Amino acid sequence: MSNVFLQSEIETSFRASMSPCIFDQDKQKVESCLAAMLSKGLEAGWNPVPKAMEYAVMGQAQRVRPILALRVARMLKAETDDTLRAAAAVELIHSASLIIDDLPCMDNESIRRGRPAVHLQYGEPTAILGAFSMVAMAARVVMEGAESSNLRRFQMALLKTLDCSSLIGGQSMDLALVGDERNAQRSAVNDMKTVPLFQLAVEAGCVALPEGGPGELEAFGRHFGVAFQLTDDFIDGELEDRKILDETYEQCRASLQHYGAHAEPLLELVQYLEQRTHV
Repeated sequence: MSNVFLQSEIETSFRASMSPCIFDQDKQKVESCLAAMLSKGLEAGWNPVPKAMEYAVMGQAQRVRPILALRVARMLKAETDDTLRAAAAVELIHSASLIIDDLPCMDNESIRRGRPAVHLQYGEPTAILGAFSMVAMAARVVMEGAESSNLRRFQMALLKTLDCSSLIGGQSMDLALVGDERNAQRSAVNDMKTVPLFQLAVEAGCVALPEGGPGELEAFGRHFGVAFQLTDDFIDGELEDRKILDETYEQCRASLQHYGAHAEPLLELVQYLEQRTHV
């Protein structure tokens, strides 16, 4: 089954399981915000970097991370314009990390989001410059609203997500490990390479709260990030123990018990992960 067809089938299944139109509305809201952010540099026709950035971000994508942010904020009755910018910033960081991951010197991937990877479409130098620029854009757009301690707190969390104890460290570890050692350290790699962006998405959803995210939501962000990666590993045949996967889904649900029925939009995202394993 091709990646393009599989992605289409997954999203169709996801939408069918959600409250009517809510997934599409959230995704459209995120993509409209991203498109507006990215369009500002496109008038410089001589410069290929803005075009590469738009290409990287606006291809086929699930947008699970920013949708998670919007749903956290909605559950907490704390959704604002700052929430949307913070959610978009998370997606920019995620897309920048994919550009770097796909490079020949990293994971050497040729297809991303249903089409050629950015370095194949625009060349490696432009791809690298685009990734750097997307990180800068993410850090900047967070502060384009009225400056506040909440936004500064989130900006610091965003930048911390990129350092050697997080995404960069996880990618470095992933490159260094092979064979049985890689399997033994899978959890450590995931904790650094995948989980932080989901934790950041939860923080984006809490950006309007002066006290930051509640502890149980921080736990949910971690469990959901682990579940997301294990789901991919299961689909790819790298994880054979279904019990581990199901236990992680239950950890996600347990961390939301405090919110009762109000947590349904987040529980739907957990259900989405489960459905992916049955496609």
